[in-house]
Order: sequence, then C-alpha cells, then structure tokens
Amino acid sequence: MNQSSISDYYDYTLPFYKFFWHKNNSNALHYGFWKQGTQNLQEALINTNRYLANKAHITKDNTVLDAGCGIGGSSIWLAQTIGCSVVGITISDKQVARAKDLAKKHGVDSKVQFFNENFTNTKFDDESFDVVWAIESVCHATEKSDFLNEAYRILKKDGRLILADGFLKRDPISEHERKINSDFCIGLQLPNMVKFSDFEKKLSAAGFNNIVAEDKSDEVRPSSKKLYNMCRIGYPISKLTGLLGLTPKLLTLNNLAGIKQYEGGNSGLFCYVVFYAKK
Repeated sequence: MNQSSISDYYDYTLPFYKFFWHKNNSNALHYGFWKQGTQNLQEALINTNRYLANKAHITKDNTVLDAGCGIGGSSIWLAQTIGCSVVGITISDKQVARAKDLAKKHGVDSKVQFFNENFTNTKFDDESFDVVWAIESVCHATEKSDFLNEAYRILKKDGRLILADGFLKRDPISEHERKINSDFCIGLQLPNMVKFSDFEKKLSAAGFNNIVAEDKSDEVRPSSKKLYNMCRIGYPISKLTGLLGLTPKLLTLNNLAGIKQYEGGNSGLFCYVVFYAKK
C-alpha cells in the first residue's frame, strides 16, 4: 500500500463522504459514538470529538496535532469549542485545500493550520505539541510503530496521545474471517489490521506510559450499521456502473468494505478502541 493510493482513495471518495456521511455539519470522516439520548449521526460524530478531547484533557492553552485530519472536521471543532491551536496534517492536497476553506468559513483560520505531511515522518521539531490526536488514521500506517515513534518525538514532556481506531480483536483467525479482513483492508486502502493488544505493546515500546485502552465497539455499532445499510444498496449499483465504465473499481471495493466492517464487528473479529497515553 503506497501513499499515493491512499491519497487517491480519499480524493475520489470526498464527495461521497460529504453527501452520505457528514453532510455540511461535522465534516467528520469517522465513526460516531452513540450514547443514551443521541438523536442522529451528526450528534454521534461530535460525541467522538467531545469524548476524545475530555479524555486527553485538552485546554485552550494546548497545541494539538491532528494526525490524519481529513478535511479538518475535528481540528475546526477543537479550535471552535475549546479554543486551542491545532495543526492538521494529511497526505491529500484536496483535503488540505478543503480544510483551509472550511476553517476560514467557520472563522478559526487564525487558530488552525493545515499541511500535506506524512504522520510517520513529519518536519516538526522535537517536543512541538501538547497533544497528538488521531482518529481512524493510524490504520493506514504500514508499520504502526513508525507513527508511534514520531508521535513520541514531537510530543512535549508529559504530552498526551489520544487515538481512536479499528483493530483486530483476536488472532489467529479463520479462513472466513481472513477473507472479511482482506476485503475490508483492500476497500479502505489499509495495509493491514493489527491486534489491539499488540498495539498496546507497541505504545510501551515507543516509550509511552499511563496507557489506557477502552473498547468502544458497542458505541460505534449504530454508525457501523448505518454504513452497512448504505453500502448494501451501493454495492450492486457500483458493480453495475463499474461494468459500464462509469465508476472505478475503487468504489465497488469501498462499498464491499462497508459491508464487511459490520460483519467483522458483529462477529467479534474487529473492535473499536480508544487509546490514551502519556510521554
């Protein structure tokens, strides 16, 4: 899996995320946390931001790196809601341009900056950030330790890492589960899925302490089901439009991944975990 294929994936799917997922509200490309009283997906998406911000104890005096920022939804929310300074990085030029436009539209362009940077090898100085924030982006790293080592380097002493992502819950897995995992990874341009307990070990190996892992699989399941329902409709349509040469194979594979993420979550193959750690 190379960097350009991941960038191409997000560039192509950008309008689909906007139309079917975040609308013009949260500008979020992630799963939402559903809790008692949550009315809709947009509230759930904001719940994720709020939960992670509270967990990481982010204040207005902090400087946050949003690693894998997408179109800047979380970065803008942090600047608007908490008042902190945020630097968002992504490997997609289209996402950078869109994020800058949105920051200006929401009046936080003085607090938020966006750059095309690879989060495994940034140009930032040592100890530049109070918090490194990553929502469903570390899954794109071929070697998860490359991200963790870089996050450790650019965090200040006592800095915090907060991330939310999907992981394998167990290993070894059956042949049927292996196929689910393969379809999921291919459709979302993921090089691999790592077991959450192995990821916790990688955090320790990178030097992090005070590590806390929280399984949020139940809270994201309604988001997962919503994505599944959309992709069940989209999959046969994209197969047909693909055969007619109207849409790329990428779209068909992406719809299949949307089906498999729900199947894998329901079977206990996948889990959704929030990790918090300190330098």
